[in-house]
Amino acid sequence: METILNDIRSVPGITGVLVLDKDTLESYHLLPASFSSEAIGNIRTRLLKLSEKMNQHSRLDLKFEHGVGLVYNLEKSAILIFGKSNLNFSVLGLVLKSALQGIERKLVAKAKEPVKTQVSSTLDKPCLGTSFAVDKKTLGLLIEAVNLVAKSLLKTHGGFYVTQNLRKSKEEVIKEFPFVANFYVDNNATISLIKGREGLLDERFALALIRWIYFFVNSFDPTQFLDVRDLTARISQSLEEIGFYSMYQKVAGSC
Repeated sequence: METILNDIRSVPGITGVLVLDKDTLESYHLLPASFSSEAIGNIRTRLLKLSEKMNQHSRLDLKFEHGVGLVYNLEKSAILIFGKSNLNFSVLGLVLKSALQGIERKLVAKAKEPVKTQVSSTLDKPCLGTSFAVDKKTLGLLIEAVNLVAKSLLKTHGGFYVTQNLRKSKEEVIKEFPFVANFYVDNNATISLIKGREGLLDERFALALIRWIYFFVNSFDPTQFLDVRDLTARISQSLEEIGFYSMYQKVAGSC
């Protein structure tokens, strides 16, 4: 992927490029040093939302005060290219003919790789996603984490809006993790597992709930930075012990 990004970046007038894997939410980029990690995170969030409104295999041209932006929405990826107003579109077009196909091939190949059971490099503490058993303590912590995040937004956004967003983000997660349908969202923006449905979960339940939190948090104004660690401060030590924050960073595509 790095070689492809360098090829795009080498086109005269191109100042940066970011590739977002729409399935895993991981990103790959070559951007100016002036872009902070927070700024890159905001770009990922906005790019994902923008791609959801675009047709597949389409391009959107953006104009900025000091340059332009080109968004390409492909099957597996969304790509944002930053350039100067006088960038060489002819050369860029020639480079992108192979570059866009190369990006898609790499993401397809990555998706076919065997799923690693270890989702964290930390070896001296338990990790979410290792050998599976529905550990009631872990499940309870993750449900509480979702509810703490939702509760923190009630005062500023109101019960109806928060509940609506929690249900909408649940529907997004169900597309990849159908068993999330076994969780119930009440009218007070509180989730719970429907009684007797524990056996319908699988080894991905931790990833599914963390994806739910991610989609939920990003369903609000992207300019409003929400720190999940702060929102779950009350149980942060327990979440740290099971590798929650590390896994959330992976889901968010942190670099």
